[in-house]
Amino acid sequence: MRAAADVQKEMTDETQIAATAPEYSKREARAIALGVAGWLVPGLGHALQGMWGRAITFFVAVGVLVFVGAGMRGNLFNSQAGDAFAALGYLADLGTGSFYLEAKYIEVGGPDVSHAYGDYGTRFLAAAGVLNLLAALHAYEAARGRKA
Repeated sequence: MRAAADVQKEMTDETQIAATAPEYSKREARAIALGVAGWLVPGLGHALQGMWGRAITFFVAVGVLVFVGAGMRGNLFNSQAGDAFAALGYLADLGTGSFYLEAKYIEVGGPDVSHAYGDYGTRFLAAAGVLNLLAALHAYEAARGRKA
């Protein structure tokens, strides 16, 4: 009698696990989509989850860093990196999502890192990218149900 109860319990547990697997997969796909949306447009991943304060904060912070950095004629790295630091700079700049294209549009005169303000502009651009990547990661984790 006891063995039958154990078998019934195991079957119930397996059924519950099978029932929650598609739900977990759907939640994971939604979390990935929100993370990518948050990377493309800073703050969008948070806005789609109803976290309006964080969404506005990330959009404004990343936007200001990009526009100030590009306005100071900071170096916006490209994909033809010559060394490891240039490749890391490109990844950091690409982290700004759609603002990378805006910074490319603003930077028509080319970078001017011969002056201190151009060097600071490069740091602002990289900081904007890293901040946006962290914001997108937070949007992903919040969508997965982790404590925000």
